[in-house]
Amino acid sequence: MSALRASAGDAKSAGAALLEISCDSVPIQNAWVRATLGDDAIETPLVLSDFWPHGEVCASYGVFNPERGMPTRSLFVIDLDGTIAHAEIVTERGVLPDIDAALKVAAGLR
Repeated sequence: MSALRASAGDAKSAGAALLEISCDSVPIQNAWVRATLGDDAIETPLVLSDFWPHGEVCASYGVFNPERGMPTRSLFVIDLDGTIAHAEIVTERGVLPDIDAALKVAAGLR
């Protein structure tokens, strides 16, 4: 989340918006965002809830792990027509998707 937040300006320059989707409920997400990014961060539409039906959006992208009840860490670039232009799915714990690579793809879509 901090890496996404740090890249928000680069994303805007690339004509993109960064959104996180988790399977947590909205109150849990709000508490986590406040604890991680501060009280003012709650106003940015950065975190979306896929709580109910649980994991339905994540499953549609093939990244919901039903055994863990949560999505696998992943990063998608979706163009304005809804086509996936870039996808990276990370299964190793502690490894983040390559945000810079995704931003380059997003910039190329303009």
